[in-house]
Amino acid sequence: ILYTSGTTGRSKGAMLSHDNLASNSLTLRDCWRFTKDDVLIHALPIFHTHGLFVATNVALFAGAKVVFLPGFDADAILNAMPAATALMGVPTFYTRLLADARLTKERAAKMRLFISGSAPLLVDTHEQWEARTGHRILERYGMTETNMSTSNPYDGERRAGTVGFP
Repeated sequence: ILYTSGTTGRSKGAMLSHDNLASNSLTLRDCWRFTKDDVLIHALPIFHTHGLFVATNVALFAGAKVVFLPGFDADAILNAMPAATALMGVPTFYTRLLADARLTKERAAKMRLFISGSAPLLVDTHEQWEARTGHRILERYGMTETNMSTSNPYDGERRAGTVGFP
């Protein structure tokens, strides 16, 4: 049972089966091309479905390595980036990293995937990120009650301001 405030502000339990969570994670692993060769920078809170069931489970099902940070720390993320391949974050991660001059194409050269979710990513942030790093952020949408529902494609167009196809 995962707890969510949904749109009402009052906590309620959403029941998801282990099969539901596993199926979702295996699908995301395949869609986002995670493998044992990946190194995920994980700075999301594990009390939230994004940190616990998306980031952690996708990496575990892939056999990937995880650089597990206790929270968002721009220094730690930027220091980990040259040896990592993926980062899952919320839009605030990306705006804070854009505010740091150390974020460059060279620092992000080994990275293959930046994923954003849990809140809408502004088109401006998406465009600035691509200009600074050469990477287009993959935005996706999910909620505690369903886990992941939609995702921009790994290959093909990642349209800023959208969360892809269902």
